[in-house]
Amino acid sequence: MTAIFDILLSPFSSLSPWYGIAAVSLVTGVVMLLIFRGTSNQRAIRRAKDRIRAHLLEVRLYRDDVRVLLRAQKDILLNNLAYLGNSLVPLVVMIIPVVLILVQLNAHYGYQPLRPGESAIVAAKFARPGDLDACRLGLEVPPGLRVETPPLRIPAQSEVDWRIGAERPGRYTVRIIVGEGSVEKEVVVGDTHTRVSPERVGSGWWAVLMNPGEKPLPDTSAVRSITVGYQPASLPLLRWNIHWLVAFFVLSIAFGFALKGLFRVEV
Repeated sequence: MTAIFDILLSPFSSLSPWYGIAAVSLVTGVVMLLIFRGTSNQRAIRRAKDRIRAHLLEVRLYRDDVRVLLRAQKDILLNNLAYLGNSLVPLVVMIIPVVLILVQLNAHYGYQPLRPGESAIVAAKFARPGDLDACRLGLEVPPGLRVETPPLRIPAQSEVDWRIGAERPGRYTVRIIVGEGSVEKEVVVGDTHTRVSPERVGSGWWAVLMNPGEKPLPDTSAVRSITVGYQPASLPLLRWNIHWLVAFFVLSIAFGFALKGLFRVEV
């Protein structure tokens, strides 16, 4: 998934993030329509919607008859429940692809890469507090980055922090020395939106699913996770900045409703 999204979004890397999110939202809207059509009872949904419209018309025509109004409102409620029941299965099926898409979009548009001249904290969390004092700790960075502080040990959080500075754009690998061994973490510096991995995690399927940019840390490592303090990114919209998640859901829903007639999907 990470490799696929890197390829799909590479043409938009030098453009406004709106273009990449709009493209993914369009594809997502189409995929969701196809899933909805293939996993739902289209006749039952159409019948429930028709009955809801009929009972709403009944409410308008017989507004002076209390018995008719109450019966119509009851029927509207029952048909709404039927509509929701027929929509439940496709919505459950959609959760899996939507989660995978959201994880990838967050890697591309959720964080801003370090800019030249900026600094960030590299934090390594250990499995046991005693590991902080039991071994030698260090941070090695390649040319293009610089280490600005010595290691700061925080025993209460089982964490060691360094501050690094960015000098020029690129994808870099920093190495954390732990005793006689070491673990690595990617750091991205640039002025454009590109995929970044804010955290490299250890074992655990959920943690790995939510942080797909790098391979999991070895099970034998004393380091449980490594985090780089990237700044959250936002999308400019007129005078405001909005979260990419809002833009994605609004555009996906808009594309879905706009194309439902083309794909003959009853939503």
